[in-house]
Amino acid sequence: MRPSLRARRRTARGAAVGVLAVVAGVLPGTGSQARENAVRADIAYTCASGESTRQLDATVFARFPAHGTPGEPLRIEELRLDVTLTREALAGLLPEGTTSLTSRAGLTVRVAQGGTAADAAWDDLAADETQIPATGGLALAHRGTAPPVTVAHEGKVAFTAGALTLDLAPRPASSAPPGQDGQAGGPAAQQAPVQVSCRPSDGEEALLATVPVGDLDGEPGSPSATPGSPGSPAPSASGGGSDDEEDGPRQKKSVIDVGDAELPPAEPCETERPTGELDRSKLPAPPEGIPVKVNPTGGVHWCAVAVGVSNVRKLGGAMVVNDPRDGATTVNLLTQKEWAVGPGYNQTRHLGEIDLPDSTATFLDFDFMPVTARISFETSPMTIVAVQRGSGSPNYTTVHMNLSLRMHDVKVNGEPLDVGPACRTERPIAVELKGKQPEYEVLKGGVLRAQLDIPPFTGCGTGGEDLDPLFTASISGKGNYLNLVQSQPCNMRPNLGCAAPPKVPELPE
Repeated sequence: MRPSLRARRRTARGAAVGVLAVVAGVLPGTGSQARENAVRADIAYTCASGESTRQLDATVFARFPAHGTPGEPLRIEELRLDVTLTREALAGLLPEGTTSLTSRAGLTVRVAQGGTAADAAWDDLAADETQIPATGGLALAHRGTAPPVTVAHEGKVAFTAGALTLDLAPRPASSAPPGQDGQAGGPAAQQAPVQVSCRPSDGEEALLATVPVGDLDGEPGSPSATPGSPGSPAPSASGGGSDDEEDGPRQKKSVIDVGDAELPPAEPCETERPTGELDRSKLPAPPEGIPVKVNPTGGVHWCAVAVGVSNVRKLGGAMVVNDPRDGATTVNLLTQKEWAVGPGYNQTRHLGEIDLPDSTATFLDFDFMPVTARISFETSPMTIVAVQRGSGSPNYTTVHMNLSLRMHDVKVNGEPLDVGPACRTERPIAVELKGKQPEYEVLKGGVLRAQLDIPPFTGCGTGGEDLDPLFTASISGKGNYLNLVQSQPCNMRPNLGCAAPPKVPELPE
């Protein structure tokens, strides 16, 4: 029987909610992150330095994922730790004559799920040189990266701040007279660091956030700095089952991996040379009288890693491209395929190829239901042109490539949402990355930037539902940005490969 108009509208609205949720977590790149929630936690600490104790206030700012999946990393972004020392707390802490200091902080965070817990080390949080104020307290703003956390089972995961350490590096005034305290005149040497060890003050609640993982009963909720229970129990090997279950299979305890700040290695470099062709429409003509020469060997084989962040204007957020924390894929390069060199002019042409893997987006929709989607990417060969005009001028590099985006395997609260086999941008996204020496050179790496115009979507929906307008309204348009960081490439020697693999760069800020 044909469904009623009212039923069809209700179905379309439900599908629209799911699709809009998928749109909110996806961009034209290889990585997308769960929708994240900002957390602020104010914590009072009692600290010891030498034989004295003092109080300080700390504030933790971070973005926690709104929802997680067992076995997949929970990523804490935009981590910041602000520490404030009052004038009384500063008294006797720093050497006499200190006018400024730098600081490094380490925060221990207890990660708990049910009856299982592990301590994560949020180390190497750095604060730039800060002047000691003439009056009032001292505020230190530390920034850094938190290692990802992975849990094996469903359940709420609680993050609680614990011990805090500070390494303060005092700097005296640079105008110390000769012989004072054994120093020579002129710029003063940096003093030995002052170490401060702190713990949350008695009765202080230090819960940072609780993140639901998996399909939980009721609303999964979202990260919160409000004190609460560490979450629902995880499967345990010592739980109380019935006597009938005593001889049955035991469930393992929840496993919590608090991660490692080091980035994993990239995927292996391609052993075969790139086989694509340069896009002739993107090659600038050299000045009259300067011929273009073709490398008889076809070019020099290199391998590099490029990772980045894309800002999609309509989504109002930043998304990861080729996430280095998941083992980034590599770029296959063939440099100096062609060149044009003459008086005051130097142009070199290179070819690049990258096979971006599928990505999984996991997040919550507007009804706080978990949504997942797989995203496939089709990329054209990269035409890379470096031009220098004048011997004293910088080298300008432009990277041209086309990128198509397709969505598939969409699920809302575990239930499939069929968007069809060909839900994609109606034409490739024209990507034009630009870099300038000394910030970027092909054989040194560096930062590349592009503005993106995302085309409308087509082919989305099945059974007569046209979901194209939802994707187009939520993503498509101008004013989107892509920032990439490329590693220094390694030379792929014939039959030997690179002497050492290319290093995986950090994401751009």
